[in-house]
Amino acid sequence: MSSVNIDGSKIKTLREQQELTQLYLATVVGVTTDTISRWENRHYQSIKRENAERLAQALEVALEELLEKVEVEPEQSYEQQQGQTPPSAAGTAKLQRFFSVKRVGMALLAVSLLTGALWLLLPSKNIRITCKRIVPEHAAPNVPFPVVIRIKADTDQKVPILIREELIGDGQARGRGPAGEIKDFGKSPRWIGTLHNGQAQFIYLVTPIKNSKGETSILFSGEITSHKGRKTGSKVEGAATVRVAPYHWADGDQDYRISDNEILIAYETYSSPGESGIDFSALERLWLAGRYTWGEATASFEIANTPLPEE
Repeated sequence: MSSVNIDGSKIKTLREQQELTQLYLATVVGVTTDTISRWENRHYQSIKRENAERLAQALEVALEELLEKVEVEPEQSYEQQQGQTPPSAAGTAKLQRFFSVKRVGMALLAVSLLTGALWLLLPSKNIRITCKRIVPEHAAPNVPFPVVIRIKADTDQKVPILIREELIGDGQARGRGPAGEIKDFGKSPRWIGTLHNGQAQFIYLVTPIKNSKGETSILFSGEITSHKGRKTGSKVEGAATVRVAPYHWADGDQDYRISDNEILIAYETYSSPGESGIDFSALERLWLAGRYTWGEATASFEIANTPLPEE
């Protein structure tokens, strides 16, 4: 696995300029805050390339900007190698140092003026963020059901956000991690994303354990945090309870049949642009079959051989 040399001071500077926390970077990269601190303080200069790429993604810069700069010594003449500096070269060196210092001073002044201008242009009001959780009313044991968290804000800025969810009950969560990889969250789903045009969406799956007995429920609680100190510790609103019962999560009226309206609602509510991770093919199979039954022994749905009696 390839490694790269990073500039810890540059990482710290970029993080502080964007008002990001070490926790935010650690969550995106998939390391601890202690590791981020060691990178910034140059305890570890060589890190895995994949970690460096995630770090650059979190800081919204090209990977090259985080790499240690290697200074190349200018080629020396024979006289310079022997410790002899021609008189003309000495004068040239002084002029180069003078103009170099002058250029640095002008650059610092320009950066200061630009920073001040940007600060004045930043909105002074806090960003209002709403976060809502959407879950089905019920779900069957051993069958994953979707959880959707929709975030909206009154800003068009690209604001990074962090969502922390907690599950109470007999269920395990699974979804996409910060780098897009499929990850087992257990009872603590975590997600970092960025608001685009004031919106974002996080989808993950929860599987009730196979040996759930009787009617039980899975409870949810969550919190959203955004950087720049504009929104911290706001609760995720919306539905917070899913009852475990032997019906498909899309079967709203629990009649062992997925109707046209129910499958449309499932697509509209729980799908998103791109890959969502929800197995809609299994849902479509039950919809096309007309009727399904619950197999207690197999803890799965089965196609009904005979129609169920009409009520």
